[in-house]
Amino acid sequence: MQTTPQTEDPVSPLSLYASAMHELAGLIGLEPAEILKTGSVEADGVRFYFQDHTDGEAPALGVLAEIGEIPADGEADIHRQLLEANSHLSPQAGAYALVPGTNRAALRMHVQVEEGASNGERLLNVLKEHLATCTAVRQLGTQPDFESGTSTINLALA
Repeated sequence: MQTTPQTEDPVSPLSLYASAMHELAGLIGLEPAEILKTGSVEADGVRFYFQDHTDGEAPALGVLAEIGEIPADGEADIHRQLLEANSHLSPQAGAYALVPGTNRAALRMHVQVEEGASNGERLLNVLKEHLATCTAVRQLGTQPDFESGTSTINLALA
């Protein structure tokens, strides 16, 4: 999964992406450098990847919530269920997808960001919503396998 790791330049002001990551880090009790280095965080076995799409007319952060590996024996049925679920999601809720080059299900969405706004708080709210959705998706068909990660933010998302 290609994320957007960032390096900080102490002379220039933080980009919208870096600023949102700093604010998010403060809200969940992680070091900003850790999030900026990996472009991701993890909560309850769900890895969240961030992508910087702040250079366009509508600055946004891409969020990909990795749900888990789709088992080979249920692959066709789970793919169908996820695609059908997409037809019921509002544009604000995102869409189900596969992590490129894998058979791992994910929930994808863009979070609008703007200068001077509480972008980290917006992002945290999206993570909470995605976590609830990912937990519900785990109940579809067979239980996918979830990998443990190094950084958990369970308490901040509770």
